[in-house]
Amino acid sequence: MLLHTARKSLAGRGLARNVAVRTLAGGSFYKVGANSGASTTGEGVTGDVLDLAVNLKNTRPGDLIEVPYELTVGGSFREFWHSAFYCHDRISTSTPFARKLGLQDQVLPFSLMLFLTGSMSHADAAKVQVGFRNAVYHWPAFAGDTFTKKFEVKSVRNTSDGEHSVLTFNCSLINQRGRVCMSADKTMLFDFAHLSPSPVEASPPIDNDEDMFRSHLLGKAEVLGELGSHSLTPLRPQQLIVHTMNRALSLTQSQQLASLARLTHERHFNSHKFTPSSEMFVPGGLVLGLAMSASARDLHEILHESVLDVTYTNNVHPGDVVSAVTYVKSLDENISGDMESLVVTTVGVKGMDSEDLAKLSFPVELFEPGMTGRQMEAICEEKVPELKGKIVVSAERRIIRQASRSEAFLL
Repeated sequence: MLLHTARKSLAGRGLARNVAVRTLAGGSFYKVGANSGASTTGEGVTGDVLDLAVNLKNTRPGDLIEVPYELTVGGSFREFWHSAFYCHDRISTSTPFARKLGLQDQVLPFSLMLFLTGSMSHADAAKVQVGFRNAVYHWPAFAGDTFTKKFEVKSVRNTSDGEHSVLTFNCSLINQRGRVCMSADKTMLFDFAHLSPSPVEASPPIDNDEDMFRSHLLGKAEVLGELGSHSLTPLRPQQLIVHTMNRALSLTQSQQLASLARLTHERHFNSHKFTPSSEMFVPGGLVLGLAMSASARDLHEILHESVLDVTYTNNVHPGDVVSAVTYVKSLDENISGDMESLVVTTVGVKGMDSEDLAKLSFPVELFEPGMTGRQMEAICEEKVPELKGKIVVSAERRIIRQASRSEAFLL
């Protein structure tokens, strides 16, 4: 079985880089600062406010943040995720199917793994999440696994107004055996100017096991052929799919899921200070989960995927309904057996349902990777004003699935 293969741990790799690595766990990095105004009087005492967040103002590309927390993902966590995000891919819902592919159990969904990988309890001061790049599911993860995290500062720059900073982190989620199960580059905007912005970008680690999970599944082409394809519809390049799954996350769901991932930002929780319907935010990982969930039935059945580029455009508040469209960019039918690889862009939209989206003509440039939220908004304003302020996320994805067959069972 795949998990029983003995290989060298990935946890310690990647230290010989173009940029020197400073390990910032403990020491000055996690120094706890207190409110200097605390004092004692004859009648009472005022409290200290402890600042447990990482001081990111002095970080440099190549700095390594080893987070001192551990999280065991139980079966109840997995099922709660499935209750909020639609998924019918057997590799994530069927233990017998997964075992026939040489896996010990159904794997944790990609969107759940990316949410955990990018959840940063130590970065409480972030103003907004900008996006993800290069999210790869390296090694299968299962309910019962215990995860730790490691973040490397990849790049640091200040915005043109000199009042904010943009930091990109290479995030790694590591299981109890030292395996890197998922990695991704996460970019965040902070409400301070960095003290030492740098044009240098840290080189990514060399990871010989990057495609282990994908390669394992491609090697099971004959088994998958015998099990049969459940893909519902053939997909073709330049096809735009309007998804009919539209749903929201309530304030309670958003807060519960944020707590399970150990997020701490007050805009996810403090309904006394912020109005839920207009000032509180659904975490970025959950917004991406909603868009991917909306597309799940039409793209069924996905065996493996990676995210090439994610851009967040407008905030999602608890109760906002998110729908989605997916544009098929390319199709490769020659990878293994009857499996096919597609590059698609899924765009999540709030405040509109599938009937509204089906009436619109989408500019093709909206589906290009690497655009900023501002650029996407400018395109909407000029060519499709109905989407102005409505697009919440755009995700370019590479998915692997079995090709559609006419005898597929309808879900």
